[in-house]
Amino acid sequence: MNIINKILDVDDYYFDVFMSISEALTGFTVNELQSTGLAETYYTYILKSLDSATFVEFLTVSKNILEKSSGEDELKKAIQSEIIKNPGMDAISGKVITLWYLGTWEGAYINDLSYKEGLVWNLIHSHPPGAKQPGYKSWNIKPVNSNS
Repeated sequence: MNIINKILDVDDYYFDVFMSISEALTGFTVNELQSTGLAETYYTYILKSLDSATFVEFLTVSKNILEKSSGEDELKKAIQSEIIKNPGMDAISGKVITLWYLGTWEGAYINDLSYKEGLVWNLIHSHPPGAKQPGYKSWNIKPVNSNS
């Protein structure tokens, strides 16, 4: 797998690694993650929240996995063996996944946009209640995968 090239104006090599490993961990493409408008915010938030050496170690392990893996299956196996089975790395990867899906870090929202743009809403084909309404008469449209 290749690490993505610079997309945002973040002058930090590890940002690209963060986005690439986020893609692998969440199952959403880098473009989908960037469309939340929170990629740079999440990256800098994690840098401020974790001990920098700990986060850099996670990103270094991630970089090595991404560079060594030649395909999707190999990447999944490497993530399983080198991140998920390592308690310290697993804890960070869980926080990264939660951040993207729910917009929270250790139970608190990063900002109001993180709630609105949580990946969970796309996953369940819904919208964040009270924040991003689906539109006038949307109730008249049958839900996705509706049998009736």
